Amino acid sequence: MRPPFSNVPLADKTSFRIGGPCRYYCAPVDENEIGEGCAWAREKNIPVFVLGKGTNVLVSDSGWDGLVIDLTQQKANIAWKDENAECASGVLLHALVKEMVDRGFSGLEKLAGIPGSIGGAVVMNAGAFGQSISDCIVSVRYLSLQDLTIKTLEAKDLSASYRGTAFKGASSIILSSEFHFKSDTSAQAKKSFAEVLAKRKDRHPLDLPNCGSVFKNPPDTTAGKLIEQCGLKGASRGAAEVSLKHANFIVNHGGATAKDVRALIAHVQRVVYEKTGVALEPEVVMVGEFEEGLFRP
Repeated sequence: MRPPFSNVPLADKTSFRIGGPCRYYCAPVDENEIGEGCAWAREKNIPVFVLGKGTNVLVSDSGWDGLVIDLTQQKANIAWKDENAECASGVLLHALVKEMVDRGFSGLEKLAGIPGSIGGAVVMNAGAFGQSISDCIVSVRYLSLQDLTIKTLEAKDLSASYRGTAFKGASSIILSSEFHFKSDTSAQAKKSFAEVLAKRKDRHPLDLPNCGSVFKNPPDTTAGKLIEQCGLKGASRGAAEVSLKHANFIVNHGGATAKDVRALIAHVQRVVYEKTGVALEPEVVMVGEFEEGLFRP
C-alpha cells in the first residue's frame, strides 16, 4: 500500500463542505489496498473511519484523529446476473437505482436521487417513500476490522431497522452487496423513479451544501413538518441555516463550521421538544470530537 497522506482536509470531501483534517488519509483502489490500510492502522493502533461520498456526515472542526479510508477511488462496478446485481461499496446508490429501472426491474425506484454510495446506504439502511435498501439485499461482503478477514452476512442476519443495520457502529468495512430485484412489466418503477426525482428537485435545497436529512422521522409524522410547525425555518447559527425550502435540511451558506451546525441542531431539538414534546434524534453521523453537546430532554 502507498503510505497514507497526513493532515488531509476533509471539508472538500463531504457534501456539507465542513470539517477539519484527518491525521492520516488513504484512497484504496481495490479490496487488497483496503485490507492493507486497515492492517496499517491496526499496527499503529489508530482508529479508522470509512468515507464514501461524504453525505450524511458532519466532521468536527478538529477533524478525525485517525485514518480515513476513502472508498471513492474504488472501481465502481455493478455486475448483473439476471435479476441480481453485485455492487462494490463505492457505487453510487442513484447509479444502481437508475440501472435497475433501465433494465426493467423494480424494488428501489423510490430511492432515486438519494446521494451517497452503496456502502453508506447499507450501513444506514437508506430509504424513502416507504422503501428501504434492505428490501432488496441478498447478502453483504465485508472486512472485519477485528481479525481482518472477509466475511459474508446474509439478508436474514442484517437486523435492518429504520436508518440502521447490523453494520451501524460495527467494526467492519462493507466491500460489496448483492441485490435481487423484481421484473417491472408495467414500467411503473420507471414512472415512480422520474416522479421521485422531480419531487427531490422541487422540495430539497440542492443548490447549497448540506448533509441530507438531519433528523430521523418520529412515528406518525416527519421531522421536517415538526420543525416547520415550530417556526424554525430560517433559524441560523453562523453561516448554517435551517433550509427555507425543507426544514429537515441544514444548509451551509459558505464558511459554516461544524460548531455552527452542532449548535443549530441542538437549538432545533430544544425548541421542538419544548413545543411538541417530541425528542428529535439526529440522522447525520457525527465524526470526531465536539465540544458542544446535543440537547437531551
